[in-house]
Amino acid sequence: MKGKLQFPVSLCWFLPVLVFMLVSCGDDDDYHYPSVKLDFLTAQAGADGSLQSVLTDEGETLAIVEDASKTRIDANASARIVSNYGKAEAADGTSGVKLYAVLSAISPVPQSADKFKDGIKRDPADILSIWMGIDYLNIMLEIKSQNGKHSFHFIEDEVTTDKEAGTRTVRLSLYHDDGGDVQAYTKRAYLSIPLRQYAEEGIEKVITNFTLNRYCGRDTTYHFEYKPK
Repeated sequence: MKGKLQFPVSLCWFLPVLVFMLVSCGDDDDYHYPSVKLDFLTAQAGADGSLQSVLTDEGETLAIVEDASKTRIDANASARIVSNYGKAEAADGTSGVKLYAVLSAISPVPQSADKFKDGIKRDPADILSIWMGIDYLNIMLEIKSQNGKHSFHFIEDEVTTDKEAGTRTVRLSLYHDDGGDVQAYTKRAYLSIPLRQYAEEGIEKVITNFTLNRYCGRDTTYHFEYKPK
């Protein structure tokens, strides 16, 4: 399975929450610091690979006025990212957002168990937060690590369809290979499971069940309803 897990970027992204210290000094009391958020976004690149716009999980498309990270992806492609961003305005008056920091979210399309040629790894992890976004199930994962490389993927355990009801039920689970890393410190990994591939014509609802092995030694399953738009 090592070959399956080789993506153009590292599979193990740890994005510390960037804390912007809002302090005031003397005459700067009237200065208003920009409001900055940390979110999952779907970014769209232009012909040169630079990020041109982002789609929020609230369904709003925003132009990128400035990308401080200078991120590049494939030309005219889209990518799932995690970014610290805030509202901004270009010199010509165009409103949009400024990206302060960008990392690729771990977002491979789930694969059936037989595609993992080296077997399934279910090393433990804990959920800090999990919620449904547009076409994605977003996960903020906590893992215990020292300095090893952790590999992630999503296992498609079962897919069943009820065409009369217009529903599809998907059982997914977390592939996690900690590589034998020492469980020393708690770190975060940002994952986003694509679900659009389950939304074919006639499917009005995708019942999504996601399971992972936790550090307490128990499996926990989270249940969501994905309604394609």
